[in-house]
Amino acid sequence: MAQRRADLEEFFHPEGVAVIGGVDRSQTEAALRGAMDARWGEGNWHLVNPKGGSVGSVPVHESVADVPVPVALAVISTPPAVCASVVDECGAAGIRYALVFSSGFSEVGPEGAALEAELGEAGRRNNIRIFGPNTNTNAFEPVPEVPNLRGGKIGVVTQSGHNGRPIVQGVHFGIGFSRQVPCGNEVDLEVSDFIEYFAYDKDTAVIAGYIEGFRSADKLRTALEAANAQHKPVVLLKIGATDAGSRMASSHTGHLTGSDAVIDGLFEQYGVVRVRDLDELLETAALFAKLGPDVAEGAGLYSISGGSSTLMAEAAELAGVAAPPLAEGTQEKLHRHIPRYLSVSNPVDNGGTFITTQPAEIRRQVIHDINNDPAVGYTVIGITGAVPSMTDPLGEDIAALVDQVDKPLIATWNSFKVDEVGFDRLVESGIPLFRSFRGCFAALAAYHHYQRRRADFRVRPPLSDALSREAEAALKLTPPNADVVLRAFGLPLVASEVAATAEDASAAAERIGLPVAVKIASADFPHKSDARLVVLGVDTLDDVEQTAQSILVRAQASAPNASIDGVEIQQMVSGGTEMIVGVTRDPTLGPAVMVGTGGVFAEVLADTAVRPLPLDGADAYEMIKSLKGFPLLDGARGRPPADVDALVEVIMSTAALAAALGDRLTELDLNPVVVLDRGQGAVVVDHLMILADGQLTDR
Repeated sequence: MAQRRADLEEFFHPEGVAVIGGVDRSQTEAALRGAMDARWGEGNWHLVNPKGGSVGSVPVHESVADVPVPVALAVISTPPAVCASVVDECGAAGIRYALVFSSGFSEVGPEGAALEAELGEAGRRNNIRIFGPNTNTNAFEPVPEVPNLRGGKIGVVTQSGHNGRPIVQGVHFGIGFSRQVPCGNEVDLEVSDFIEYFAYDKDTAVIAGYIEGFRSADKLRTALEAANAQHKPVVLLKIGATDAGSRMASSHTGHLTGSDAVIDGLFEQYGVVRVRDLDELLETAALFAKLGPDVAEGAGLYSISGGSSTLMAEAAELAGVAAPPLAEGTQEKLHRHIPRYLSVSNPVDNGGTFITTQPAEIRRQVIHDINNDPAVGYTVIGITGAVPSMTDPLGEDIAALVDQVDKPLIATWNSFKVDEVGFDRLVESGIPLFRSFRGCFAALAAYHHYQRRRADFRVRPPLSDALSREAEAALKLTPPNADVVLRAFGLPLVASEVAATAEDASAAAERIGLPVAVKIASADFPHKSDARLVVLGVDTLDDVEQTAQSILVRAQASAPNASIDGVEIQQMVSGGTEMIVGVTRDPTLGPAVMVGTGGVFAEVLADTAVRPLPLDGADAYEMIKSLKGFPLLDGARGRPPADVDALVEVIMSTAALAAALGDRLTELDLNPVVVLDRGQGAVVVDHLMILADGQLTDR
């Protein structure tokens, strides 16, 4: 069902809640009322169980139809086999929302998946929005408020109820949260619905999530576009980067994780910050929430130890976070209080004893001086060991300074010993607080990358799905004529002919012009070079004939049952840089275009960038420039610059082809695409097209 943002406002703030299922009749009425009032609102809830009865003076209604007042939300905790019929009863009672707590659906196998399908259908026929199943009621738990909260709050959405809990427990580190939403199996309402909800929620500044898979590509794009439009950063822990993660995600909630490279491409398009564990998710989202937008780059690094300072500097550089040298004037100010044998160029090492021997006003002036340097956008204060004589005063100094300085202060507490006054003062100060240098600078790198990209966030128009008559006819041939299809989309194929015999090969070479490449013409040999079925630079007609005959004999000997059309005689392309361009499909996100460093070592180098459709020319340029092999195109080591604009055209033509073929195209490899010198274009030398009906065309 189509989602309206107002729906979720009513869902989260229901007038009347029916709690349907088991009733703990051993508890006191006071305990029952206390628990229910805290979650659903005082007097806003009603118990429903077929056995009826009461708990003290609280009635237990035998049916939801017996509840004497209107109800907006049903909370269902019944056996999975009866959940669909319960939803039917709720529909008859005019209830608009159902939270299905029950488990035993698609996460347990085919029988559960069938019950889940019945539940979804029950929701649709009754026009009831369903949250879950296999979820919990954490979405309605009040999140503790943080005293003197610095910055904004984080909205948390997870596809694991338990994995949301350690995130919102960040309140103990002075991190604020608007709401925690555990989506469960998403038979109806899904994670993208809640990302969009948080995008427009005035109480939410940053959106954080633990994600195992996405249901709808369109909903996901709509949600991310909304987050960008409302200037809400999205930080996600997306499972599926490894085979193990993918298997667990499938067995846990029935989600398909999809292609990780395609997910990365989508996240890059929309500025989603991807993290790899729960600690990183919490700390990174908190950094965004506490800093807000537009904090300048340039880290001032300050510590009480030379070793810690060195470690900070290395962690910052490894993460790509700039820590520029402090101005000479700043260094002179610092050396008024810090001995000259200690380095203050950035990082600043105060030597440790400085903390115990200097009064508070001097200690705080040093932090002021670092933070006021023109090259510094913020100061990171590293605390690597809990030493009360030093770390307690430092914590007090930071807490006292946080409202006096013009630029942010950030701290790390790199010790498991947190029962310290200094640690308490850092938490109370409300500044961004990390447990490691690695986590700190990884989060800062993500923050700066996001800020640099914000101006480029955009809605990408859909690509045309038009297919020319010529291309349509070529697809219907057996086998399909891929050359015609590719040329119909403007892809610059190298001149070639297929010759059935060695004699025909010589005539073809004469028409094309020597030298030529000779290769087997057969879809049964996708890696021709590995099978020694490609010979390059054949420069006489006699050699063309002999080479063709040798290739045919070798192919037939190595694969007697292969379907061989003959040999392909192909124009030789000299010079240029070999790239690969292709199309893959993600189960959820659909077609995606890939570009990478190509040639015979494409799979070995694995230097690729991927973006799902729709994409635009700016995406294509970003993909190319992100490659490790981009310097080869950019004129490295005296090479002439390549025609990058022509490669962009190849990418966009490939994207147009993928959009037009849609589900009919399973895979396309253009390898190599030879990118010639600037102004001379690009040429597609080989291609492999795999269609959904199993037909494969190869050249």
